[in-house]
Amino acid sequence: MIGYLEGEVAAVLNDSVLLLTAGGVGYQLHLPFPQLASPVAAGTRVKYYVVTVVREDHISLYGFETLAGKALFESLTAVSGIGPKAAMAMLSAFSPRQVAEAIVRQDVALLATTPGIGKKIASRLCVELSDRLALDTTAESPAGDSRGELISALTNLGFPEKDVLTIMHKIPLDLPSFSDQLKQALALLGKN
Repeated sequence: MIGYLEGEVAAVLNDSVLLLTAGGVGYQLHLPFPQLASPVAAGTRVKYYVVTVVREDHISLYGFETLAGKALFESLTAVSGIGPKAAMAMLSAFSPRQVAEAIVRQDVALLATTPGIGKKIASRLCVELSDRLALDTTAESPAGDSRGELISALTNLGFPEKDVLTIMHKIPLDLPSFSDQLKQALALLGKN
């Protein structure tokens, strides 16, 4: 699975960029509209956190400038009825922070303004994700990136996501490094 790419933009397409890596391999990355609208011209050096989506008939890559954007995309697509296109539509209409805050506030009306997202799916998003996203509504901040990385690391170590999310509010945001946050989280999880 591809999780990160950096290289030079070879071409800007309708909803994606063709990214040429140092090894000479080109990857087509679908990006949220605001990232495409920013000055991304051929020849520009860029880096993206990537979500690889594998389907029966194709493999698609979705790129994000921050780990928080990537984590939010993964959370959105984990909800039944939300595919990659719908998640990208939301992240094209609103910033990751706005999407997370709308879900936490349970603002179904705002979420339903996204093309392809009706009130039923917007309600499902709020029900399934509001508690998880309430732990960190700063989806575009460096702390948000750190929290997303910490949750990912702990779940990859085999801790149940429910347990990880339960202890996240007990970890101080001002710990000097990711390893300090990880040590604190492991200590808290060890007590459970």
